[in-house]
Amino acid sequence: MISIGHRAANAAAGRTRGGAAARPPARGGAPLPLGGGARCRRAPAPADAAAAGRGVDADIRIIASDCDGTLLNSRQLLTPGVEAAVLRAHEAGVPLIVATGKARGPWAPEVLPRLGAPMPGVFLQGLLITDAQGRTMLSRCLEEEVLLACIRLARAARVTLTAYSDDRILCDATDAHTERLLFYKEPPPEALGDLERVVIFMAPQQRIDELRPEVEAAMEGRASITTAISGMLEVLPLGASKGAGVEWLLREMGRDPAHLMAIGDGENDIEMLQLAALGVAMGNAGPRVKAAADRVVASNDEDGVAEAIEAHVLGPRRAAARSAA
Repeated sequence: MISIGHRAANAAAGRTRGGAAARPPARGGAPLPLGGGARCRRAPAPADAAAAGRGVDADIRIIASDCDGTLLNSRQLLTPGVEAAVLRAHEAGVPLIVATGKARGPWAPEVLPRLGAPMPGVFLQGLLITDAQGRTMLSRCLEEEVLLACIRLARAARVTLTAYSDDRILCDATDAHTERLLFYKEPPPEALGDLERVVIFMAPQQRIDELRPEVEAAMEGRASITTAISGMLEVLPLGASKGAGVEWLLREMGRDPAHLMAIGDGENDIEMLQLAALGVAMGNAGPRVKAAADRVVASNDEDGVAEAIEAHVLGPRRAAARSAA
């Protein structure tokens, strides 16, 4: 993802050698390979959701949940109510996989162990998928020409530019916009001067609204555009999304989207909600997300995830047990 914040992107994040973007040095000084050394492969686009069947009466056997604004409350905490519901679902044979735009950063060891037995996860808007031990299963990268185009746009707009590279966030220089990422317990942004991989434009939301048409026009047919958090506009490889990442992971796990409940609050969750048999929007979600969902639950500050799990996982199983008794 590339992030652009509202200030001059001095030196612009990407000096070039012979027209190619220079890769930033790794911590040990060696070049950092795209994808952290993992081969970048193209993930499939989500299947037609209608083929899987949808609705509030779906037989839910697995859950995919966004993190910020969904699984975590507005203070970035996993509440006792949500944790208890996730664990009860896991005990009932319905595990939860995390599907987030975040890197697998400092927040992960604080949250993931509290969700039951280790599970695979979808990170960086579906560009990084790991197994239960955190090892890379799938990694996708931005095309170099897309990255360079984003750098040019950032320079022209005089905004901050950051890029995600696995568990690192790279930027030309840190500022108030890059510091926003620390609240979400992302890896601390590193001021390296060169950028690569997933990209986000960061600025006040009004500036993002002004800039988005220009970015979409420049990236048409070359990259996908989405947003997860106010003041951030993300550029992904063409066709990439959480929905595509979740579909790929379910296939690897031998799971069917016809039994998936997906929960989210952001524009970047829409493809995932459409993929699932049951798409659930949080009460704090925007109108587009709610329109794409099958039902809306309480906000992330009111344990909306727990409400969804009770209504569509735990409640039906209790009812079935009573009927069988």
